[in-house]
Amino acid sequence: MTTMRVTWSGGGASIGAAPEHPERTALVEAAGALLTWDVVDGSTLPSATVHDPERAAGWLWEVYGPEAAAVLLAGGPGTSVVEVAPAAPDVADAAYRLAWLTWAEAWWPASYVADVPPLDPYLLSAERALTAHAVEHLLDDDEAVERALHAAVRATPAARPSSADTPLAEHRAVLLARLAELGDAYGIAVPEPAAGPAAGPRPPELALAAGAPPEPSGTVVQSGSAVVDWSLVPPGVVDAAAAATWTVRRRDDATVLEVGVAPAPRPVAAELRARFGPADLPLRPDGDGGPLLGTAPLPPAALLLPAAQRV
Repeated sequence: MTTMRVTWSGGGASIGAAPEHPERTALVEAAGALLTWDVVDGSTLPSATVHDPERAAGWLWEVYGPEAAAVLLAGGPGTSVVEVAPAAPDVADAAYRLAWLTWAEAWWPASYVADVPPLDPYLLSAERALTAHAVEHLLDDDEAVERALHAAVRATPAARPSSADTPLAEHRAVLLARLAELGDAYGIAVPEPAAGPAAGPRPPELALAAGAPPEPSGTVVQSGSAVVDWSLVPPGVVDAAAAATWTVRRRDDATVLEVGVAPAPRPVAAELRARFGPADLPLRPDGDGGPLLGTAPLPPAALLLPAAQRV
């Protein structure tokens, strides 16, 4: 049995503490409430912000148990502690699974440097559709399953496993058969994706060098690297484990800043900019799978920046 804190305020209620880190937050928009989990702490019980108790009444008992649901719906100012035990564990687990899949679509830490492979977007969207169907009654969007099915149809699949005997191939076959059945039930045709050529592994030396700018002419005055702050970068754009590198050069009587960072294995298209002292510069792909690079003039006075600002 688990206890959670319930707080009432302004006609709504909250249970538990919402995650503090956006990059670790998995969520489900439920009818009348927002459910949130921290994917790192390992708890499958969500915190929640209930903004419409009347709409949430239909499912709160499944996730938190009838006693906790009764306290949540009773209303009244103040704070209390309630015992939580899901009355429908399958529903609670499916809600957590849906939130985790939504989180993974945005925040999965794919990395060549750390050897974390990207997820297959087709299989990910297929699992989201099937899981959304399992908790359709508690979702805020009445067309959530249809939207997830259409997303699966639009998704570009990774290459099929080379052998039909691998566990991944077996899982894929079962998953796609279930997805086709679900599509039939909703009147949405879900075609089997065509096989594509398998993408070979990225050579380790390319992975480790992916964030480093090439070596142009000029004299290196200063250089360094910095860990990328995930809260400042759109998800899925850069390698989750790669550092951003910077180099200040003197070339042709000018001071030039060069910045580079490794892209994610299946990078999402987004505008990325780097700031270094007084410089602000866009980073753009350097060829197929190469680093995101940018160059900008730098005033000579920038060489006197304190070490804490040379990032």
